[in-house]
Amino acid sequence: MPIQINDLYYTYMPKSPIQTEALRGVSLEIESHSFCGVLGQTGSGKSTLIQTLNALLIPTKGEVKVDEFIVTSKKKKNKKIKQLRKHLAIVFQFPEYQLFEETVEKDVAFGAKNFGASKEEALEKAHTALRSVGLDESYFKRSPFELSGGEKRRVALAGILAIEPDILVLDEPTAGLDPQGASDIMSLVQEMYKDGKSIILVTHDMDLVTRYCQKVFVLKEGELVFEGTPSELFKDEECAQFSIEIPILFQYANKLKEKGLPIDITRIRETQDLINQIKEWKLQ
Repeated sequence: MPIQINDLYYTYMPKSPIQTEALRGVSLEIESHSFCGVLGQTGSGKSTLIQTLNALLIPTKGEVKVDEFIVTSKKKKNKKIKQLRKHLAIVFQFPEYQLFEETVEKDVAFGAKNFGASKEEALEKAHTALRSVGLDESYFKRSPFELSGGEKRRVALAGILAIEPDILVLDEPTAGLDPQGASDIMSLVQEMYKDGKSIILVTHDMDLVTRYCQKVFVLKEGELVFEGTPSELFKDEECAQFSIEIPILFQYANKLKEKGLPIDITRIRETQDLINQIKEWKLQ
């Protein structure tokens, strides 16, 4: 079943001099087993939106439906919150800052134990999750604080995977990583999607959006201002009004189109797609 967000509002510090309306009437639907992006400049409401998805924040008005779970301003209806947080898990920006146990395996097992697994079951889930993110037995007994930035990010991701969520929300998963580390993390995320998980990606990196997302939602000043495919967003200068930079690939494709080449922007997701269209044009 999809995620349905209906007329969602969220206000920080209500009825105070610094009251701030972070979300204003947001309504959208995310299909089951999809890979989508949530975009917008800093302060647009992205982080607030994703925190309502598993009731870390309770809406001021409106509701969120995640499969059979409902998050609403009517607090009496907010039941099974713990199960919801197992079903939909959020990996926040720089999640490695949340590592705290003395060994990697204990850190990754913590969440599984918190959701009811025995010590033995939690460790088994932790080991499986660590292997799935490319960390073998040699890492299990190591201190998480001795690892590199990319390795810490993998451990933090494994900790979420150990609780076996169906929907994974990632807030800037490549922030602070070098290009190779970022590529490794996104390859892992792509594999999780192929294995059946739904992925919601919050990012400022439009190259990631182009490469991985099937659909995007753009927020501006707490309102939903665009939804569609990445190619629809980047096909012209329209996205400039959302303070979103067009990826270099699409900038180049748009320039070629302006010069008269029959470039179909909607068929582009990576560089090879553009190359293939140029080849087709030359063979005509």
